[in-house]
Amino acid sequence: MDSLSEVGVGESVEVIEVATGRGLRARLEQLGIFPGSIVEVLVNNGGHVLVRARGAVVSLSRGIASKVFVRRVQQNRAS
Repeated sequence: MDSLSEVGVGESVEVIEVATGRGLRARLEQLGIFPGSIVEVLVNNGGHVLVRARGAVVSLSRGIASKVFVRRVQQNRAS
């Protein structure tokens, strides 16, 4: 299991665990980042991690992204 801060640009992942306190966990849930949700990494260049979650673009600090644990999902691409 990797943290969101370790995921490459363009990858889609499923959130497995959010290892934060109640307040931050609730805020992340409001933004669409909760166990079972699928997020796509748009930017991950050493600073903030920019993801798309439930159609919205969300910027997370590297510290917060490191507390969101994910697994990579297979994407079916039509030719």
